[in-house]
Amino acid sequence: MKKLLIASTALVMVAGAAAADVKLTGDARFGLTYNSSFANDSFIADYRARATITMTGKTDSGLDFGAKFRVDQAGGAAAGAYGTAWIGGSWGRVTVGAVDVGDDSVGLGIADVGHRGIGLDDDAESLFAGTNANIAYTGTFGAISVALSYDLPTSDGDAVQGDWALGVGYKAGDYKVALGYDSNEVLTVGGGATFGAVSVNAIYSNDNANNVAAWGVDASYKLNSATTITAVYGDDDSIGAVADYGVGVAYNLGGGAKLMAGIGSVDDDTIGSVGMTFSF
Repeated sequence: MKKLLIASTALVMVAGAAAADVKLTGDARFGLTYNSSFANDSFIADYRARATITMTGKTDSGLDFGAKFRVDQAGGAAAGAYGTAWIGGSWGRVTVGAVDVGDDSVGLGIADVGHRGIGLDDDAESLFAGTNANIAYTGTFGAISVALSYDLPTSDGDAVQGDWALGVGYKAGDYKVALGYDSNEVLTVGGGATFGAVSVNAIYSNDNANNVAAWGVDASYKLNSATTITAVYGDDDSIGAVADYGVGVAYNLGGGAKLMAGIGSVDDDTIGSVGMTFSF
């Protein structure tokens, strides 16, 4: 009876929406985080649950359209909501709302470790993806991907920031390279490769306006079909910067569940994380 009620409710929700599709997905995590800089408790509990509703359809002329709504609940805090809507075709997709910026949409970046990430990538990516955006174009043409984002005012009283970012990526087999540039005059290059059980990624950013650079690299080794070990190094040349480095392990339990742990040095503090992640 319960399954019948759920199915009936779903049918009512999408009634009249021909060729439309509604999907509910989500993810969650829980675990413990250790930080040597904590004033009171060295260990804290961390947990988050997230649900995403994705609605898609197609026009009579063949254009794809859709919307996505995500709700987050983390550590007892009030839920946050994020939404996007898009339309697209063989020429690419235009998305409005809570979009990724252009240089963060073509595969640039390095890994982090632990069930929630301990911040090993923070310094390496401190200059990267630093603009705001609420509209973006993305497209994939064979091995090439492109992305462009812009920050538009949403009311008459909004200040026009003029933030924009551009990204271009190329992927061929086990190799990839990408380039990003934004209105903050930050140029970012990166790439990655897989050699059997070993994968590596690297990123380098240069802020021309402030004459600051940042860089990082990660390396992963697939020990077996379920276990992956990852090492990360990141740094920047700002005043007082200290390199971040650490190692983590992820064990795939199957069915969307993973056991993850990591430890490292971030801004001269020892940080560790152990817990589980789930995808639904």
